Amino acid sequence: MDEGEPRRGGGGSGPGDGTEDRLVAAVHAALADETYERFDDRVAEQAVQVAADCEAGRLDNADYAVGLELEAYTVDPQARLHDVPEGAPEAGGFAPELGRHNLEVNTPPDVLSPAGLDRQAERLDAAITDAREAIAEAGTAAGVDGRVRPVLDSMWTVAPPEGTSAYLSAGEARDGVWIAENMATDARYHALDADTLRRMDNGIPIDLPGAEHHFPSILVESLATSVQPHLQLPAAADVGRYMRYATRILGPAVALTANSPFLPADLYPEAVDAEAVLDGPHELRVPVYEDSINPPGIEKVRVPDDVADAEAAVDAIVADETFAPFCTDPEDVPDDAPYRERFPEFAHKHGTFWRWVRPVFGGDTPVAADGRANGNDDASVRLEFRPVPTQPTVRDCVAVQAMVAGALRGLDELDHPLRELPWAAARDSFYNAVADGPGADLAWITEDGDRTDNPDIALAELLSVARVGLSAAGFPEDEIDRWIGPLEARQVTAITPSVWKKHRVRAGMDHGETFHEAVEAMQWEYIELSEATDSFTEWL
Repeated sequence: MDEGEPRRGGGGSGPGDGTEDRLVAAVHAALADETYERFDDRVAEQAVQVAADCEAGRLDNADYAVGLELEAYTVDPQARLHDVPEGAPEAGGFAPELGRHNLEVNTPPDVLSPAGLDRQAERLDAAITDAREAIAEAGTAAGVDGRVRPVLDSMWTVAPPEGTSAYLSAGEARDGVWIAENMATDARYHALDADTLRRMDNGIPIDLPGAEHHFPSILVESLATSVQPHLQLPAAADVGRYMRYATRILGPAVALTANSPFLPADLYPEAVDAEAVLDGPHELRVPVYEDSINPPGIEKVRVPDDVADAEAAVDAIVADETFAPFCTDPEDVPDDAPYRERFPEFAHKHGTFWRWVRPVFGGDTPVAADGRANGNDDASVRLEFRPVPTQPTVRDCVAVQAMVAGALRGLDELDHPLRELPWAAARDSFYNAVADGPGADLAWITEDGDRTDNPDIALAELLSVARVGLSAAGFPEDEIDRWIGPLEARQVTAITPSVWKKHRVRAGMDHGETFHEAVEAMQWEYIELSEATDSFTEWL
């Protein structure tokens, strides 16, 4: 669920092996008043050092660098949701996530260059291939059909055999703690679940066109997956400026990449108003995520406020509402620990700082164009760009990475007046894109300083400044075409994955399928095309 720290856990232990008793004890310890007090004190202390390191240049690096996180879900041969088989994460080198069906792969950072982006694509492709092989082999060993595999998609729509509602609701209360059966067994997930639930009025809601439900767990958030490009900055002191630009491109980026217009089909009633769903949001991942984690009066998942500098960015993390704190014994942190591990409470607090763009303090050493280490050990500042849903193919995911990195560098290279766009206009533009996809009103200021809401102008300029940024990073024109061209095709045709999905469901209904049948048939075709093509542009 994007929050970082808990994903080191996972596993498939269940009732009867003592795991749940340990989970309950860990949840109670995390939610004790004294834990909050100790945790918040440590966060404040550690934040002072992080801010000082930024100010002193200790988190600066030699160049821009890019990295990527990609989330996926697993299906069976009938395209139904399926758990990741036991042993597959260890064999495949990927991380478990919130739900037992989720997985995440990561690429280590490379300097933003043609060779670096090529390595990103190669490593992401290899990581997905390894995950597929490990999941198939582990599934076969466990007696599961070997065609169980991960899907590059933003939201699953074909329910598991027991049904979506039953899957998301399965669990039991133990000593006042709800243990969600299909949630990974890391204690931090369950503590977060308990802390969120006790702040909610009536469970976790889904209230979207055609579907209204309440669930007993934040496992609802596992409906959705994302691809998160990272841009590592040469100078930590510049984080406020880049955050400002990143917030201004949220709407156009979502408009070009929307990919989750449907919930699982069985969450819609038999007599669903299909037109209301088809006319509904293009990117359901955003409301599902926000409604799963944001209790009444607390906006943890939202567009970030503007910050002036690195110190203000650190302060924003400290000031954020504390959820499910965990404290680390200082004796367990060696002097030579990686940067983030030297500040475990601050890192954990950052892990629940769920803004649609957020800074990360400390990270892996980037790799230079020649493949060698290039940076300041493990100390850096990067931006995580978090609004983009998982895309259909590896090339599509890396194209988004190139667009985001190129646009942020290009906007800065041009000293672009987009920085003057009011924050509220950028926020509204983001939610317009969530609702209306590539046809949304998108707030933009052109390079000439003209204010517009025209999506054609906004999207064309976003891709144009991305070209400028990649050119400044040494990309020749043919390489820029390779990565930006697929997104330009989406802009010209006004067809994103979400538009394609809606068209396929409408076509199915026109040929006599029910809405539910059409959604599931669309998902079958999506999976087949995702696995058989190099880029979404081949579907157009």
